[in-house]
Amino acid sequence: MKKNTLWVVVTGLDGSGKTSLVDNLAGWFSNEKNFKVMRDRFPHDRYLVKDLLNKSKDRYTDRLLFALDNRLFGTELREIISSCEYDVVITQRGFLDSFVHGAVQGFSYSWIGELNQFSDLPKCDIMIHMVCEARTAYSRICDDPDADKFEYPAYIDKQERETRKAYAEVVSENNLDLEHFKDSKNIYIDSTQMSIEEVFEFAKKKLEELNLF
Repeated sequence: MKKNTLWVVVTGLDGSGKTSLVDNLAGWFSNEKNFKVMRDRFPHDRYLVKDLLNKSKDRYTDRLLFALDNRLFGTELREIISSCEYDVVITQRGFLDSFVHGAVQGFSYSWIGELNQFSDLPKCDIMIHMVCEARTAYSRICDDPDADKFEYPAYIDKQERETRKAYAEVVSENNLDLEHFKDSKNIYIDSTQMSIEEVFEFAKKKLEELNLF
């Protein structure tokens, strides 16, 4: 019998090293584990993000657009995972990022949960929570030509605090608004003083310890 598809989410602070880690893990899963891998990202719909989001002038429209993307991609992702076509699905960001960014923009977890009640997103198996000091994060992304409208110092500073808070709330399992994430395995990485290779090696070690592959 074919094994179920595992969904691995690399979530966390902008500039913490998510992209590099997803690159490395996708290669590791494919080349060393011989897994069939699907790689994607949140937000998923590039038209929605590049055009509509950049035109948005208020935080309510921002959240509505992200909720729409969660709905569109959630339905697609549920079908992909149910089909067991892939051994591993790995995504840069995930549903938790909606709560973090919503909190940065001043919304409660309960409001974000209500807004996304029809997202249809399946539960992920593993979340790798990436954080680092805000000034380190901004130094890594300040010259990025593809930086989005949220990647400025004041936003990154708030995002660091909310990212650390969200991780603590998830692992405590005491916040009913985050019950969606209750059964996920969690790995925490503070990359402030870590190289890309050190982050990758640490993540591999922690993934192996979960004994899910």
